[in-house]
Amino acid sequence: MLYRVIAVLAFLRIEPLRPLRLIGFENIAIALSIHAGHGYSSPFLISSGPTALLAPGYPLLIAAVMHFFGSGPAAEFILIALNLVFSILTLLVVVKTARQYFGSRVANFAGLIYAIGQPLLFAPMQVWDTCLSALLLMLAFVLVPNLLHKRAYSIGLGVGSAVAILVNPALLPSLVAIFTWSAWRARRTPWPAIVAFLIAFSPWPIRNAITMHAFIPFRSSLPYEFWMGNRPGANGELQQNRGPGYEPAEASLLVQKGELGYLKSKESLARSFVKNHPGQFVRLTTRRFFLFWTGASDSSSPFTVWLTILGMIGLAMLWKHRMIFTLFALPLVLFPLPYYVTHVSVRYQFVVDPLLTILGGYACECFFAWCARRPAPLPSLTATVS
Repeated sequence: MLYRVIAVLAFLRIEPLRPLRLIGFENIAIALSIHAGHGYSSPFLISSGPTALLAPGYPLLIAAVMHFFGSGPAAEFILIALNLVFSILTLLVVVKTARQYFGSRVANFAGLIYAIGQPLLFAPMQVWDTCLSALLLMLAFVLVPNLLHKRAYSIGLGVGSAVAILVNPALLPSLVAIFTWSAWRARRTPWPAIVAFLIAFSPWPIRNAITMHAFIPFRSSLPYEFWMGNRPGANGELQQNRGPGYEPAEASLLVQKGELGYLKSKESLARSFVKNHPGQFVRLTTRRFFLFWTGASDSSSPFTVWLTILGMIGLAMLWKHRMIFTLFALPLVLFPLPYYVTHVSVRYQFVVDPLLTILGGYACECFFAWCARRPAPLPSLTATVS
């Protein structure tokens, strides 16, 4: 934990804090609009009207920080500090999860890998939902297999899942898969959790129907993200400087057509590009797959490659334990799927890196157990909630 705090302080000495407006992320732009009294709107720092480009969880958190600390450098410091807290909590959950499924030795290895590995150390410096998303996914991992045993826990699971999706809708396939895995294992349908989820989540799509005059259950950005990754000049990585926040022509088009009209035009362009250049789309998709697991250009550390290799070795070693293999494989298979067809950035993999550290810790312990000629750890699915 201390190592992470030192890493953040060292980074802040190199990169001075800035007013939030100068960072320019869409979540910050929406929070600035809320802070200025203009509502949930304008994700590109231009007055473009109501938006559903992002789910509301993290922009509302940023707006809450602005309410108390303003929009200057102090607000960025608080947001980085919150990300650091999320990151440290994730470390604790990683250790607990590894101990729950594999025992104390694996927990020690997993905690060590997560604690000192780059670029995980510097994830808190990005004012985005990455650290919080990783924490929410790990909490689901440690809790979901047990929470179906009592109705109150099941309701809490439903509400917590709604909060997680409102923070990052990309978590939805993974959470549904983990949820389904747990329900199948328990041989029951968790209706209290499903009802609680729908009630807690419903205000967001209702707001979108009223304000945006469209059915937008999660977020409206997929056409835009698809165009960003599939157009002339695309290289498979996130190129924010091509969007309305940087290009005056794109900004004018957004204001002229409105958000939904602008997104519809981008979807049409992207579909046309894929139809006319199928070979290039396949090449870009293949490149995005490898970049996701080996590190995009905004990751200068080889740790991403080694963590992926170590984690996949650990996952392969679970093959004989099919139930637990399935549980760990589901998020690793499902979470990256949208990024394979849109674009990648190093922060996207941060969300599943905690799972890779656990699997990597399992691989390390199996190796050292083999060297010491002692039994390898036996994975366990024993519930801790009675």
